Amino acid sequence: MNINEYTGRPYNFRNYHCWRHVRQVRADAGVDTPEFDVARPSQEQDAFARGLADSRGLVRVDAPQDFDAVLMGERQGGRIVWHSGVYYNGSVSHCERAARQVKLESLADIRARYSEIQFWR
Repeated sequence: MNINEYTGRPYNFRNYHCWRHVRQVRADAGVDTPEFDVARPSQEQDAFARGLADSRGLVRVDAPQDFDAVLMGERQGGRIVWHSGVYYNGSVSHCERAARQVKLESLADIRARYSEIQFWR
């Protein structure tokens, strides 16, 4: 499997958002991932909160392995706004809202941008 096949794929919340990307990449790698889908972007943070409370079989780990789900949190006001991607070989494949497409960024760059990083297997 080539993780670069996803790079450049258009991001559109209705059709392809960050958790759908995680599920797609992991499914293509033969890894089952629970669905935490939502109908509107405003519900996305509630879905992440539910997932953190009930991970439906995913286990949080300290050190990532290829195809682990990555949760990236950014403080906004008094709360953390979550985003997700997939770890692969020192990088994270994720939907970049500003670029409106999937990007592959180094984990070091992701760590510099997000205050909270979690890996789930």
